[in-house]
Amino acid sequence: MPLYCENCMKLVEGPTCRACRNRKLREVEPGDFCMVAEVHYMQAEMLKELFADNGIPCTDRSVLGAGITVKLGVNVGFVRVYVPYDRLDEAKALYDAYFNSEAVFEEPEKRELSIGHVYRHFKGGLYRVEGVAKHSETLEEYVVYRKLYDDHSLWIRPKEMFLSPVDKEKYPDAMQEYRFEEVSEEVPDGAV
Repeated sequence: MPLYCENCMKLVEGPTCRACRNRKLREVEPGDFCMVAEVHYMQAEMLKELFADNGIPCTDRSVLGAGITVKLGVNVGFVRVYVPYDRLDEAKALYDAYFNSEAVFEEPEKRELSIGHVYRHFKGGLYRVEGVAKHSETLEEYVVYRKLYDDHSLWIRPKEMFLSPVDKEKYPDAMQEYRFEEVSEEVPDGAV
């Protein structure tokens, strides 16, 4: 039987938790919350709803911590979702069926990002893509882009979100299909 790390809320094989190096492990009890998955914030919300619909209690924790998540915004981070040990197998089966099944989700169209090109946000602003950066902890890719109006400030956004479609339920009058759409090729620094 695996041991339980109270710090990480994970099942552990062996005498030490690999994540936090905790050696004070104990036998897992039916009500101990255990991690099911680490997912993007939006997936965590869907997962929690799925568990609630199936009567499985759950809780979650931000990977970055609450303070950083509040500062950067919830759409930036990843979330760990936990359920009681006695419901863990059921929760993992639901997670696999809904999030790892090709039958449920079709592969989204792969959009390419053009560095140096100008993109229009669906709300109207123009931005030049400066590059792509990686998060040092999660290795998630972020688009670095510059406003081509007002203060010409730099911004970042997860690459997946930058290339995502507009939420037509939230913005039914949006004219673009995607959140950012390419409008022109490279623009030299200072040209706009």
